[in-house]
Amino acid sequence: MELAAARRRGAWPGRTRKPQRPDVRSVLERGLTIIEVPIALTMLGFGLLAMAPVFTGAVRTNASANQLTNANTLAREKMEELIGFPATDPRLGVPAGADSAGPDGTTISGATVDTTDNTYVDNDLPDWYKPSTGETFRGSTSPGVGWFAFPYTRTYTVEQFREDLTTRVVTPSPTCAAVGWNTATCPGTFGVKLLTVVVRPTSGPFPGLRQTTQSVYVRFRDASPN
Repeated sequence: MELAAARRRGAWPGRTRKPQRPDVRSVLERGLTIIEVPIALTMLGFGLLAMAPVFTGAVRTNASANQLTNANTLAREKMEELIGFPATDPRLGVPAGADSAGPDGTTISGATVDTTDNTYVDNDLPDWYKPSTGETFRGSTSPGVGWFAFPYTRTYTVEQFREDLTTRVVTPSPTCAAVGWNTATCPGTFGVKLLTVVVRPTSGPFPGLRQTTQSVYVRFRDASPN
């Protein structure tokens, strides 16, 4: 009976438990050798080095998304301003004999635009700003210490169309006023203006690549003030 009970307990009468070999203890129990420590640190370093581009890419992506959000906000702000002007406001003006206006050098419908008669279309954002005070400055050179180049430019174009949105119309001549800006007797009158606002980043993770363009057709009764 005693032998059977001892056998069930995994022990034999008169025998002592065989001690465990020292080399089979866990790593935490026996510690690390001086050779294993630098090897482990080297492997950790390679792992962190491989992950570095992931963190760098995430930072650049977040900065780029923020840049695009700011550009969209600036474009929407300008668009809301423009669509509130009357049809004949100088800020929506087009040079005489032309059907569109935009920044110098802009090509619209195969023609280079001249802004002699409408300088409003050029960049209206400041050239420099001072983060510590919120001040802004327009000029080709920095006004001093603490000033930084403004990170965006904002321009827009104006194009004139008939109601079909395909036929371009040149600026109405002064004689149109004599006939009450009647579209039947004054072929230069227009019914729709296409406004296009462009905001372009000048600095940041992807300068120039996060350009935002927003357009809207604004319809008028005719070329007279509305």
